[in-house]
Amino acid sequence: MLTCVREDGTSTSVNLGPDIPNHDIAHYVIEKRFNLRDGFYGKVKSGMTIETLSDKNVIKNLGPETWLSEIMARNLQSIGSGAAKTKEFIELINWEAEKIDGIKIPKMNLTDIEKIKEDFDQLCKEWDLIPENGELKLTFK
Repeated sequence: MLTCVREDGTSTSVNLGPDIPNHDIAHYVIEKRFNLRDGFYGKVKSGMTIETLSDKNVIKNLGPETWLSEIMARNLQSIGSGAAKTKEFIELINWEAEKIDGIKIPKMNLTDIEKIKEDFDQLCKEWDLIPENGELKLTFK
């Protein structure tokens, strides 16, 4: 289960499938590292529910930074799984992002990508070790 608790104490939760936590971890790593305030977790922070953010009609209308976060999270998962190489990450982001108006890709280099992959891999390992009904707490501070 993914539960996000906002600073005001309100929360939103959803039951996840077995592979979804890695995608949400990828969003966390990307949004934190590149200070994306209007990504998935930024939308949750602003009051949107996780369920709303899963609605295809809502997704179509999310802004460019939200789309950038999605593109980067998806590609981080790809390098995490070995489907793409770390050195291909920036090229993949540029290729996907050029199709969407308004996306501003942050400056990044191979060292940045190696670090986010390391952070992603570590958090995924921590998640895999959590017992049933346990939790992995992530903060944006």
